[in-house]
Amino acid sequence: MHTLIGAEFSYYSGKTRSYLLHKKIPFTEKSATAWTYLVEMPRRVGAPVVPVVHTPQDEWLQDTSVIMDSLEARFPANPALPSSPVLRIASYLFELWGDEFLLPLAMHTRWNRPEHFAWYAQDAGKVLMPGWPGFVQRFMGRKIAASMDGLRMTLGFDEGMTPVLDAFGKIQLDGLNAHFAQHKFLFGDRPSYGDYGLIGPLYAHIGRDPLSKRDLIDTRPALAAWIARMFNPDTSTDGEFDCIDEPAQTLAPALLSIFDEMVPFIQASADALRKTPVVEKIDRLRNPQSLRFLTPVRYPMAGSTHQRHAVPYAVWQAQRMLNVFATMSAADQNAVRAWLQKLGGENVLALDLPPVQRYGLMAIHVRPEHTR
Repeated sequence: MHTLIGAEFSYYSGKTRSYLLHKKIPFTEKSATAWTYLVEMPRRVGAPVVPVVHTPQDEWLQDTSVIMDSLEARFPANPALPSSPVLRIASYLFELWGDEFLLPLAMHTRWNRPEHFAWYAQDAGKVLMPGWPGFVQRFMGRKIAASMDGLRMTLGFDEGMTPVLDAFGKIQLDGLNAHFAQHKFLFGDRPSYGDYGLIGPLYAHIGRDPLSKRDLIDTRPALAAWIARMFNPDTSTDGEFDCIDEPAQTLAPALLSIFDEMVPFIQASADALRKTPVVEKIDRLRNPQSLRFLTPVRYPMAGSTHQRHAVPYAVWQAQRMLNVFATMSAADQNAVRAWLQKLGGENVLALDLPPVQRYGLMAIHVRPEHTR
């Protein structure tokens, strides 16, 4: 049995749980406690982070994308990636969009509602401090909630960003609701990497926090039904991806955001990362967490401008997608190029990324021969 170590309130734990369920990989789930975050995970994977998957081979897999890539190779049944080239690249794009670009919206819907603080303090406290008195649990939950104030500018959900995030949320949630009113998943009757990327923010934050769920999800029944399907594969047959190698027209708002908003954010993050010194010995970094976020960057969002700090990790994820494109046949690459050109998304393949290597929660600027 695989063991998923995660938490209900964790942005990325729902992504991995949904993937394991739909892949029908036998697993048990262990809820992360304060000990897990502060002691066990730093020792096992080098960072205080969940989700982590402990395999029967005694491997500790960290990072949802790495977890899925590793398990996809070992469990080819119920594939999570379409075999057709356009939908495969689109799956990676939507995964990146959900993982990184929807993060400010998810943080905004949770932490810019004061009513959520007391709820979160109790909810997270029970998970992190099981068996402890209620006042200790609430104290721990409040401590974590308070720490979010220090990340408002870094993650782009400070008060000045509220109008643009509200506008962005309405456009994208309405668009996804319209899509799922006609389609079970993003690309047919089977969830893809893209669906798993979206379920992170749309469940743990937007779809589970009480007020966000009431105002943003319950008012969009098709989106709510998709969230339920993502955790209940028994309600869905083992369907197939669309036979037409192109995302449905109903995904136009999301694709417009990916090409016109997310890609400029990735390029800005890449430019900021390129200005950092090349790291020769990653294991000798004195303060690696200082490289998780870089300088502030600005990029388009919902007809306005959004600002947050550059995220090197998004650069690594983009490079992972481009590496997949590079392994495709010439015919498949031409099909992807033609699709991108038709939608004005040629900038995806024009991304100019420095060589990076994943390190825990970060991506480090390295020499080209050190990438992996």
